[in-house]
Amino acid sequence: MIGVSMSVFINSDYTLERALSYLENKVKWVELCCDGNVNVMGREEITENFNLKYTLHCPIADFNLSSYREKIRKSSLEFIKDVLETATKVNSEALIIHPGFYIFKHDYDKCLKSLILSLKDLNKLQSEYGINIFIENMPYDMFMFKNPEKEIIENLGELEICFDIGHAFINNNIDKFLAYKDLIGHVHIHDNNGHADEHLPIGFGKIDFEKYKKDLKNINGIKIIELHYKNFENLENCLNKLKNYLK
Repeated sequence: MIGVSMSVFINSDYTLERALSYLENKVKWVELCCDGNVNVMGREEITENFNLKYTLHCPIADFNLSSYREKIRKSSLEFIKDVLETATKVNSEALIIHPGFYIFKHDYDKCLKSLILSLKDLNKLQSEYGINIFIENMPYDMFMFKNPEKEIIENLGELEICFDIGHAFINNNIDKFLAYKDLIGHVHIHDNNGHADEHLPIGFGKIDFEKYKKDLKNINGIKIIELHYKNFENLENCLNKLKNYLK
C-alpha cells in the first residue's frame, strides 16, 4: 500500500480540496495534515468528496508529550483527543504522532519518564477511539525517539512505530530500527544527504533504497511518500520509483 502525505502541499497555493483532487488520480492513500493551508481539522467533511483512504498526522507543533511539566503533558494529551476526533470523522486508519522533545540534555531523563507515561495514556486512547496510533522516530538531538531506545520500545504496549527512513538515515540507525520490524506498522519515505531533514524525492539524496527495498516490502503497513512542496514536481517520479522498489 502506497500513499502520499499532504506535506507536499504545505506552504503552496493549493487548497485542501485542490490537493485532494490532485492526489485522487495518483494514489489510494493520503496522509492528511493538521497544519498550514491543508489543515483538515474543522474541515473534515471535505474529505468525503474524494475516493480516497486516509491516515492522519498530528500537528507538528503546539504540544509536547515528553514534557516533564505535567500540566503541559496533560494538556498535550487533551489536544491529542481533539486530533483523534478529527481522525474519527475522516475514517482515518492511523494517527501518526511525534513523541515530543527536550531542549537541555540534563532534562532528558525526566522527559523520558514523561514520555513513558504518555505512551501508557496513548494506549488507553487507542483502545477508546479504535484508531491505531503510531510513534514516529525523529531526526535530531532535541527530539525523543531519535534512536530505538530500549525504555521506549518496551513501553509501546499496543502502539506501533512509524518508521521514518529519512530520519533514521540522518542518525545512521536504519538497521537498528529495522531490527524491530515486527513493531513497525507505518512508513514515511523520503531521501536526504545524511545531514539535514530535507524530505527529498527518492534518488535525490544518499539513501540506498535498493539495499532496503526487501525490508520495506516486508513491512506490513502503508508506505507514505513525505516530500516538501519545493519537490512537488518530482512527486510522480518518486511514486513510480517506490512502486518499482516494492514490486
